[in-house]
Amino acid sequence: MGVRAKEKKALNKSYLLLPFTIFVTSCASTTKVENTKISYIDLSGKEQVKLIEEYWTVAKKIEPRYPILAAKNNISGCVDLIVGIDQNGKVKGYKVRSSYPKGVFDKSAAAAIANWKWQPTEKNKGNMPVLTSVRMDFSTQRTPTGAKFLENCPKHEA
Repeated sequence: MGVRAKEKKALNKSYLLLPFTIFVTSCASTTKVENTKISYIDLSGKEQVKLIEEYWTVAKKIEPRYPILAAKNNISGCVDLIVGIDQNGKVKGYKVRSSYPKGVFDKSAAAAIANWKWQPTEKNKGNMPVLTSVRMDFSTQRTPTGAKFLENCPKHEA
């Protein structure tokens, strides 16, 4: 084997070793992040839902996409989500409390709420994380009149 071939072989080995060395070095220097639990103020009860206004206001609201099949079939419904808002005003998780018709609008509501941003109010100087309830209505009409919709998605109380 000539000098040129040996140099080429050594160069190929260094190309393989370089990424491995960088990987090992970065793993060794990474600090361990502790998995901390967030302590939420629970405002998810129907009688407490208005209290969210004392802690957080919506800074960025994304409207959910209407599922194509539901629109084609003129299906209206609603989804009631329990949402965790962290100290940075971001949604940290959700749970579908109820939906009508079951499962039709859940994914659309969840995809929208995941992108909402919240801003602390003057009273919430400590940016206290909260659990709250958010209901999203889906209707092809401005004012839905279907009996099943009205039964399962009663008007919001002001």
